[in-house]
Amino acid sequence: MSRLFPREYFFPVQHKALLKQLIRRDIQQRFRGSWLGLGWALITPMAMLAVYTFVFRTVLNARWPGAEDSNTEFALQIFSGLMIFSLFSEIVSRAPLLVVSQPNMVKKVIFPLEILPWVSAASSFFYTMASLVVLLLAVAVVRESVAVSFLAIPFVLLAFLPLLLGFSWLLAALGVYLRDISHIVGLILTPMLFLSPVFYPVTALPEIVQDLMLLNPLTVIIEAFRACLLDGRWPDFYMLTAYGATGVIVARFGAWCFDRTRKGFADVL
Repeated sequence: MSRLFPREYFFPVQHKALLKQLIRRDIQQRFRGSWLGLGWALITPMAMLAVYTFVFRTVLNARWPGAEDSNTEFALQIFSGLMIFSLFSEIVSRAPLLVVSQPNMVKKVIFPLEILPWVSAASSFFYTMASLVVLLLAVAVVRESVAVSFLAIPFVLLAFLPLLLGFSWLLAALGVYLRDISHIVGLILTPMLFLSPVFYPVTALPEIVQDLMLLNPLTVIIEAFRACLLDGRWPDFYMLTAYGATGVIVARFGAWCFDRTRKGFADVL
């Protein structure tokens, strides 16, 4: 019978060894056989940064409020927003295919399918950490110092994790029964990039729009990330705690949906 709070979904300590093995394999498989290997984890976001900076700074002549006419400051602001969006996009876009792409594991009754979103999230966080190292080095070079508030970054990412897992469980379950869900997610992510405060701060928008931006699940995290890394301010911990609590509710709902529908996975696949 389906359970409202399947604890093994949230605390998969009994599968610790299996998790490590699957995460390591997932990271290695992405660039296996390529010449640069894991180097692409750094090159890809930097290439995206160069393209977007050229388009917005040179072609559209965009300016970042408070950054005057500095290309480097504009690049740092854009890069920080892209990191959070890329993390979200990577996990959410992979979610509908997590179960569908593993038919052999589905047919193994003893395999814990619920850990697949953990594997996806962990490998995505690995690449985010690689980008974060590049960003920290860039901040240290450009500004000659890094504000101590950057120590709050783990708390920001921790508040983000439950929401990502919740979306993963929900979309992974839906992806088994509705194969079009992966295409729908792709359509949503494209406009979401420009509707999130990646290329602009929330404060640059009209006040009424700023309130509506809070409905975007990326707004709080992007703004908090920039605050503690680039603005030298500690994030709003009250807001992050409320955000994390909301994420836990989403995670519980996603886990419940996954737990309730998983018995039919083998029949559908």
